[in-house]
Amino acid sequence: MQIQIPQYQVLANIGCGSQHLVYLAKQIQNSETYAIKIEKKPRIGQLENEIDILKRLNGVEGIPQIKETGVTREGKVFLILPLLYKNLLELRKQIKFSNWFIMRIGLRMIEILEQLHNKNILHLDIKPENIMICQEFKNEYDILKSGFIQLIDFGLSQQYQENSESLQDIFIGSFNFASRSSHYGQPLGFKDDLESLLYVLLYLKDLTLPWSNKQYQGFYNLDFEQIKKSKFNFFKTMILQQKSSNHLSQFISYIDQLNHHVLPDYQYIKQLFKQMIQESNHQFYYFKQDQQQSFCTPTQSYKEDSNIQKISNYENFDEILLDHKSYRSEKSEKTIILVSNLVVKYNTQQIKSIKDIKY
Repeated sequence: MQIQIPQYQVLANIGCGSQHLVYLAKQIQNSETYAIKIEKKPRIGQLENEIDILKRLNGVEGIPQIKETGVTREGKVFLILPLLYKNLLELRKQIKFSNWFIMRIGLRMIEILEQLHNKNILHLDIKPENIMICQEFKNEYDILKSGFIQLIDFGLSQQYQENSESLQDIFIGSFNFASRSSHYGQPLGFKDDLESLLYVLLYLKDLTLPWSNKQYQGFYNLDFEQIKKSKFNFFKTMILQQKSSNHLSQFISYIDQLNHHVLPDYQYIKQLFKQMIQESNHQFYYFKQDQQQSFCTPTQSYKEDSNIQKISNYENFDEILLDHKSYRSEKSEKTIILVSNLVVKYNTQQIKSIKDIKY
């Protein structure tokens, strides 16, 4: 397929979605490379929505900034963005992530979602393929660099409007990572992005989810109902409490008790993740804490009678990690074990709407 965009030379097709293609392109003037996202058919609308969302998120760290937009001679809308290195699914297939790295991803994503939600924007399609790293991966400490994690693909994103009926009675997202509310056709809100992020973090650990173990032959009604029930039961059992720390269990409980229209308490969530990050430090180096840790309390009306106490707030947590002697020791170079040629049988199903399910 020949794509002609003034001042750019299209080099290769590097990806696709349900309604768009992504190309590697070189700017002729300075030979810099970019990603060009273009509609498969003229004026589908999804890419125009993404452009509008990205303009409103201009300047937000962790969100790709628009280089250029336009329309081809065939009437197809295109979007030119910085060329990012690799998505988390691709990276996870090459190496095994430590718990520390997964929780670091979670913290970075919470920081990004906080900025989105404060602008009343819902992403609604959070999955490993839509979380990118911006440069070549050398080791897990790269995640401490500013902007290393990037959230992409805002084609399904929406502005949250209270009492709006546009975000209910419809399935939005990807089959395995969509929230329970999306499966049940309930009104969608801020909590649904958090729930999808939870599924992503759990998936990155072992490349599986309780509802992804079966090999589905097609998007049939039975498959849809099985996954919906599995996600519902997943939240109502003790599985996560048995396999995870108390802090992750608290995050899960917090999501479960949030109303869709309530803006989450991001300070509470970020401190939970900081606790989980510190708990996993021993896998990399010996790090002696200077202050005694305890649970933290959300400011919203969640578990008001709880005995949970506020955590010490580590403002310079990244600096503590980078300055610690163990990080610079000879052993630190051997702490991250790369696992290549990882065989993965599971591929993310990418249903974009309930209309894509064939009965």
